[in-house]
Amino acid sequence: MGKIKGIEITDLRVGIGTEATQDSCVSVNVRMFLRRGDEVGYSPAFGPRMVIDLSRRDCIAGLLKGIPGIRVGGLRQIVISPHLAYGKAGIPGRIPANALLRCEVELIAIREHSALLPEDYLPGRLLSVSHPGNRTDRNSNWTIQIHENGNTSLYFSVPRLESPLWSQVPIRLDPSEAGSLIQLALDTPTELPDDCIPWGSGKLDIPRGNRPVRDKATQAPCIVVNITDRNERILDYAVPETSDLFLRSPLFNAVSEVIMPHLGPPIESSPQS
Repeated sequence: MGKIKGIEITDLRVGIGTEATQDSCVSVNVRMFLRRGDEVGYSPAFGPRMVIDLSRRDCIAGLLKGIPGIRVGGLRQIVISPHLAYGKAGIPGRIPANALLRCEVELIAIREHSALLPEDYLPGRLLSVSHPGNRTDRNSNWTIQIHENGNTSLYFSVPRLESPLWSQVPIRLDPSEAGSLIQLALDTPTELPDDCIPWGSGKLDIPRGNRPVRDKATQAPCIVVNITDRNERILDYAVPETSDLFLRSPLFNAVSEVIMPHLGPPIESSPQS
């Protein structure tokens, strides 16, 4: 048991493998809890697994300071003060402002590099649906990731005058519901072949950064759908947001039912002067 300024360390299980140093690159399972005991949701793609280069700012400072000294196979509890975690900003919808975090960290392996490997991803299919945003509709800019085991995260932004406010909401679906959504995503290009544009067709403008994917023919922003399995691409396509058939499709309706309880009502457009 030990203490570093801003964090408290308790070894729950001492490992017998190589010891992590402040220059190590590590593969770890990390579970985070708030002071009241609520577990913070983790990535649908990775579960609790993280790959962290301790010599860089790959994660919050409390983990960078608290992981060195763990041996492979070890399990450590790290209690992190807010200023070494997510501070005053927090993560809207996930971690409150000024939250103290209790982390349970299991050291799986020490790596030579931080490149992600197939085993870093949870086995199983992962569906991602991204809707482009606009300035007047708070319901428009969102991405949902749904793993076939039911782990789901919704990411969305609320437009503001200065900059968008991003929120992350963990959602738990029944695996059968998650599997049904993934199957709908697989079936939709067959049912709507004129609306779904294959990713490699050359018919899409795919910009860098946060700008939306667009249909080259109409320049309409597109809703992007992709399915992967341990980061291996299974299917990728885009649909212009002007497609009434897609907006009435079983896939879009089912996704909307999942996300709408977590989004606010549309923002009223300002009257023209």
